[in-house]
Amino acid sequence: MKINFTNLSEDVRFAVSEGARELGFTLSADGTEVRLDTIEEGVHLRGSADGPYTLGYANISALMRGLGLLSRYAGKGEAVDVRETPSFDTLGPMVDCSRNAVMKPECVKDFIRLTAVMGFNAMMLYTEDTYEVPGEPYFGHLRGRYTQAELRDIDAYAAKLGVELIPCIQTLAHLSAILQWPAYGGLRDWDDILDLALPRTYELLENCIRSARESFRSKRINIGMDEAYLLGRGHYLDKKGYRDSSEIMLEHLDKVVELCKKYDFAPRMWSDMFFRMCNESHEYYAEDSVITEHVKSIVPPEITLIYWDYYGDDRQKYDRMLDNHLKFNNPVAFAGGTSCWYGLVPLNRFSVNSALVAMAAARAHDIREIYVTMWGDNGAQCSMFSTLPTLVCYAENDWNGRTDEENLSAAMKAVTGASYESFMDFEKLMDLGDRTNLGKTALYPTRYMLYQDVLQGKFDCHVPDDASAHFMSEAKRLVSEREDAPEQYRYLYDSYIALARALTLKADLGKKLKAAYDAHDTKALKELCDDVLPETAARVRTLLRVFRTQWMKDNKPFGFEIHDIRFGGLMARLESARETVRAYLNGEIARIEELEEPRLPYDPDEPDNGHGGILGNYLNLWAQMVTQNGI
Repeated sequence: MKINFTNLSEDVRFAVSEGARELGFTLSADGTEVRLDTIEEGVHLRGSADGPYTLGYANISALMRGLGLLSRYAGKGEAVDVRETPSFDTLGPMVDCSRNAVMKPECVKDFIRLTAVMGFNAMMLYTEDTYEVPGEPYFGHLRGRYTQAELRDIDAYAAKLGVELIPCIQTLAHLSAILQWPAYGGLRDWDDILDLALPRTYELLENCIRSARESFRSKRINIGMDEAYLLGRGHYLDKKGYRDSSEIMLEHLDKVVELCKKYDFAPRMWSDMFFRMCNESHEYYAEDSVITEHVKSIVPPEITLIYWDYYGDDRQKYDRMLDNHLKFNNPVAFAGGTSCWYGLVPLNRFSVNSALVAMAAARAHDIREIYVTMWGDNGAQCSMFSTLPTLVCYAENDWNGRTDEENLSAAMKAVTGASYESFMDFEKLMDLGDRTNLGKTALYPTRYMLYQDVLQGKFDCHVPDDASAHFMSEAKRLVSEREDAPEQYRYLYDSYIALARALTLKADLGKKLKAAYDAHDTKALKELCDDVLPETAARVRTLLRVFRTQWMKDNKPFGFEIHDIRFGGLMARLESARETVRAYLNGEIARIEELEEPRLPYDPDEPDNGHGGILGNYLNLWAQMVTQNGI
């Protein structure tokens, strides 16, 4: 569509140009006239059926949202009069750049631009150690860390589009990557937790916070502080003796808050460690948590507490947790999630169902600050760009409260050109066996069916008999839908197609080997050995190649070596299995010891977990999937 923007001031010219580029507008003097005007709040698009149009906006963020509305409504042969005001002050994705995948700076900009036209006005970059800290050469070394120059460039770009780029770091735990280095090994308390008994720890933390101030213009900073379960139980205990972990954390928090104030930051942190103080089980979501006056009094008032909850659609839980958060003398923010941390495939349907309930609760409790976390647990296989339906859901919920599928589909088509329904159906790859609650439970069988060992069969009890047919059908569906997808997103389909084709053979291969071996069916074993095992390895190799294309399109190269190792190990085990079966068929060995072992359910108390044998929220760690032995 050709657009002629009039009354275009210099302060928004860049934003309009970038938004137009994202939405496919051609800027031309002979295009449809769109007059830009400033208004008191929100955004207002109005005009006759074929224009001209007036686009009123309160700020640059609203202008970017307005450009998305222009893409949706203008030139459709109907008069337009759409007015929107956001429900929340801050809406931003949180991009995980710490679990091996560090998004390329140019891709971060692409993501900022894309989410800006959806209606997001902030973005957190989660960087445990993947940012440059002057004077700390080992901090983020070989991890693809962002340089300060890269961060300043991204920050400046975001600001021009009305997006606040917010540093999200760690100042207590989740620092295993740096603690591997001898240069920092002496700073370990236990596991991934810093030793708070050492002055050097606070020197490092000040260097980190100073670096953030030098790289970001935002006054906000997320200092992490979550999931430090064993704080004070390691080297700190040897030095200082036993102290209650909550006492240690609060003393530490006071010091970090002072550092934030020194560098003009208003800190935020994940709230779970405070809630673990409030119940006997030390659980975050425990129903019996009691927020005492003592606990409320010890939390520094400068801290904004971020309640994070990515799981399920229990409105009562969200309400209870928000009620308890609001008992503190602190501002409260909420963080939902995109469920992109279960391997290659996103769970958009699950995430949208969770978001609808969570956002309703947040609105009812007048929460003003909303984030959408995009974690990359255990390798970061899932592309952030595959989560578009979840992001659109959050944006539409914020700006107009219309979260019916018809509106979400139209909104996503307008700003991305992609099909909401097709992206939602990526999750169908997980829909095996007797599962009837698609989108209601976080299940991810593609991951363990891909990686588990074909001879040991650790999860064979959880592979339905129709697995092969299911993945073959999914591959055909995805091939068909790929043809209608915008060119820039076809690489996502390529990854899922390659995964489905690999799992067509791999998912039940262990079961077939075990059945043929137990039945002494040498003909079937020979076919598996000569044909199926090598073809499976070939399809895994194709999957690796296709996935490499996805990774290198989105991310810096650092971290991909992990996937070379994982897929390479899988291919090596398939070849080793073939040699073992061949040796058995040739009479070189009398039995295959791994296939002699019985197949047991992963959990004897819940052999099928009520989902037709599909494992639920049990594990997401590659090392637990590939072997029962130590890695």
